[in-house]
Amino acid sequence: MNDTAIRDPELTRARILESAFELFVDKGFAAVSVREIAERSEVTKSLIHHHFGGKEGLWEAVKEQAFARYYQGQKEELTRAERPGPELLMNGVVRYFEFLRDNPGVVRLFAWAHMEGDSSCSERDGQLVGLGAERVRQAQEKGLLRADVNPTHVVTIFVSLCTQWFEAREHHIDWPGMGTDDEFLDDFLKVFMEGLLPRPDQPKA
Repeated sequence: MNDTAIRDPELTRARILESAFELFVDKGFAAVSVREIAERSEVTKSLIHHHFGGKEGLWEAVKEQAFARYYQGQKEELTRAERPGPELLMNGVVRYFEFLRDNPGVVRLFAWAHMEGDSSCSERDGQLVGLGAERVRQAQEKGLLRADVNPTHVVTIFVSLCTQWFEAREHHIDWPGMGTDDEFLDDFLKVFMEGLLPRPDQPKA
């Protein structure tokens, strides 16, 4: 075991998280062993259990750390928003799209979680989706967004499409006429945001 593990527990914990993230991104949760993580991070298996309680606890910590930067920034913006409306929703789409674009490892981590049927991160996701949907509902009540769509579906649509764009990019990148990330985002915002504009003959929510 590396002496640093004894001298600096926080640095050791960070090294374990980094090694686990790399392995989980490459292989998914099921195919990675605690032994592999221990070897890559140069610690003993018992030290991993000490810090995280086992592979499952480490998997949860890796996902939480990977999502934390987007989660905190988006939660703060949604919480302090004084006038929910189209601009707030558009900012949320752009923030999520750019987060995925700038963190390809996180995209792969999400893909593994989805393929392996992992639902353990739904609570944290659900909190953010619930807050976003509430802001959409408030905008609908003010007549700023169309009232005949489910607010949770609004959030789910942009989250799903942004995620799918990056998960499948290597598949569709050479399709005839396919644009860049920025071009796709621009077109998506046109369709998505214009589709949510209020209809003149529809009552408020």
